Amino acid sequence: LLSKILRPRYDSEPGSCRGMLDESLPLMINHLLQTLFFRIDILILQPTWGDRAVGLYGAAYKYIDGINIIPSYFTLAIFPLMSRYAQTARDSLARAYILSLRLLLMIALPLAVGTPFIARDLILILGGRQYLPDSMIALQLLIWFLPFSFVNQITHYVLIAVDQQRFLTKAFIIGVTFNVVANLILIPRYGFRAAAITTIFSEWALLIPFYYAVRKHLCHVPWVSVTWRPALASALMGAVLWLVRDAHALILVGVAGVVYLVALVLVGGFSQPDMALVWGLIPMDRLRARLRPGAAGQ
Repeated sequence: LLSKILRPRYDSEPGSCRGMLDESLPLMINHLLQTLFFRIDILILQPTWGDRAVGLYGAAYKYIDGINIIPSYFTLAIFPLMSRYAQTARDSLARAYILSLRLLLMIALPLAVGTPFIARDLILILGGRQYLPDSMIALQLLIWFLPFSFVNQITHYVLIAVDQQRFLTKAFIIGVTFNVVANLILIPRYGFRAAAITTIFSEWALLIPFYYAVRKHLCHVPWVSVTWRPALASALMGAVLWLVRDAHALILVGVAGVVYLVALVLVGGFSQPDMALVWGLIPMDRLRARLRPGAAGQ
């Protein structure tokens, strides 16, 4: 009798076990599809090109995995805030999302532009000369998926916050299908180079449905405003690195950092209205005063 009385409540309430299962099952499926999305190229590369090709490609991928810690930790840190905004203040969620895109692209774009110049040295540190030049080439190609991956990771969790887990499953199915088909066609002929390039376009295959859902359920993203400043600063950095490309890797890293930061300040990368929230979190008043908009003329 008690079971009959409680069962309707157990099944239907938002916090019930069945409700939790309905919400969590798509997340589990999405995680499975996401894992397959990032590993299918290895599964196809190994039987067609052998262990050596997998090792060369894997050496480059280790740096990608390491860099991807940045958006992962960033997203996990702000996800509770995004979830709260999704329930109470969608406008605030939209602003937080756009600011997150701006910050992540400020990191991803210079990394994508600068890494090809030091890829040889990075591979030498990790694997040695026996991995050259193939792993270097793989890294120079793979790194360009980084900006799209950063955008997709934060967008993924924003869509979870607005309760679009089931749509995410459809998006991941699209991405995985594209990834599998493209890799099956291209890897047997072109090897790890095809795997790297397919990884880039597979992120696009995710980004398109992801942004469709963001546009429908949250906001329009001003992509030009979000991207042009870090993109221009990264391009200027890349031009300077090209001129001094024969210098030691440590010199290249130092030059890249200085040029990028100076260029980003000059184009107003730190003076966007929503960056005021970031400045408010910096405890160093002197540094904040120097970098705040208008400080250069004081």
